[in-house]
Amino acid sequence: MNGEKIVSKGFLTVVVKSFEGLTEVRCGVICSRKYSVLAVRRNRARRLLFESFRLLKNEIKPCHIVLIPRRGMMNYKLCDVLSELKDSLNRLEVLG
Repeated sequence: MNGEKIVSKGFLTVVVKSFEGLTEVRCGVICSRKYSVLAVRRNRARRLLFESFRLLKNEIKPCHIVLIPRRGMMNYKLCDVLSELKDSLNRLEVLG
């Protein structure tokens, strides 16, 4: 399986569009200690990314998405993450 990726200021988006049996949209978030030593900050980043995905889920074509936050996302609000994710998914041509 090969994925396409987009690197933005706040996070890395990796999308796998096609393989056998793909019928749904799935999302995973990877947030390591490299992002922040504090679990509170890592969990906030995960929550923001998952919530943004949840809000866009109905517009996304079947694919698997992996989101990896970058340190540039530390001070982002939900609206910032949502707009950046929408832009990334649009550039990867998975928004329907």
